Amino acid sequence: MSNERRTFTRLVGPFEGGWDGASGMRDCRVTDLSRGGCFIDAYASNPVGARIPTRVRLDGRDYQLRSEVVYVDRVQGFAVRFRDNDPALMKDFVAALESHGA
Repeated sequence: MSNERRTFTRLVGPFEGGWDGASGMRDCRVTDLSRGGCFIDAYASNPVGARIPTRVRLDGRDYQLRSEVVYVDRVQGFAVRFRDNDPALMKDFVAALESHGA
């Protein structure tokens, strides 16, 4: 039996991205990207439950997504779940993901 809890197909990446922390927007590499969230490769992080703006670049477009931190790995980075985003934005984002095979 699998312990896999992810619902959506993931794209391994890496993709360009960013996240907004206490000192402003930080560039980062985004991996394990899906319509539900992603992993942010970063030395700094936020606590689980923190709400942060996340930027993901796909097909030359930056998607600014509201996110919630759901997991922290103090060495590699942290995982976020996308939440409370505009439905039209999510529709465009999902279309871009699907063009990459997600």
